Amino acid sequence: MRLSREFRDQFCQQEMRTHGRKNGFVTTGQEARMLKWLPKIGLTKDMTLADANLPANAPIVMEIGFGNGDFLVHLAQTHPEWILVGVEIYLPGVAKAVGRLDDANLIEQCRITQLPAQFVLTNQVQEGQLDGVFINHPDPWPKARHHKRRIIQKDFAVLLLSRLKPGGFIKLASDKADLADWMRDILDQTPGLTNVAGVGGYIDRDTDRPETKFEQRGNKAGRTSQFLHFVKD
Repeated sequence: MRLSREFRDQFCQQEMRTHGRKNGFVTTGQEARMLKWLPKIGLTKDMTLADANLPANAPIVMEIGFGNGDFLVHLAQTHPEWILVGVEIYLPGVAKAVGRLDDANLIEQCRITQLPAQFVLTNQVQEGQLDGVFINHPDPWPKARHHKRRIIQKDFAVLLLSRLKPGGFIKLASDKADLADWMRDILDQTPGLTNVAGVGGYIDRDTDRPETKFEQRGNKAGRTSQFLHFVKD
């Protein structure tokens, strides 16, 4: 079914220009769960994390582009002390993630925002507020004329850095070698960030890391995922 007018009016930020898919079909049950939970854990565009009723002194970790929520559930299960902020513009993905988190009884550990990451970091997150950021398999935008649409750009790297606490981390994954090199090179050249693997290097896969949907697709196509880990000085 198409999302109801009630839901779209409350949660879809159509006036914000973004690239890639945004809205689509959800089931009646998925919409009902979003209508139940997003008023409690959702961040609308006029809210900040300061308005999100977060536990005092809890580490705050963000996943940008959480897809269907599998990795977000993994983080909630393995790090119950973290408050997780999920950023995703694709509403059917948000619907699946809300359902998975609800089924796992982890949903109140999370805050969800269906807004572009640039807006979220600029307007909803304070400087030095995040303990870490995950970006898994972002859109590669393979054509050269579309490289400007890739999420990791020089200005975005500086913005990410400003929102991290000292010692905070950025972890990234991609099964597209060109994109992995692109992200590594930009972050290597960002003053204030240190590549844990050394300049130009990649880390080994975390031993407890689950295979995401996009990683599985890459594996089937014969592409090996590469992993990056940067820390704020």
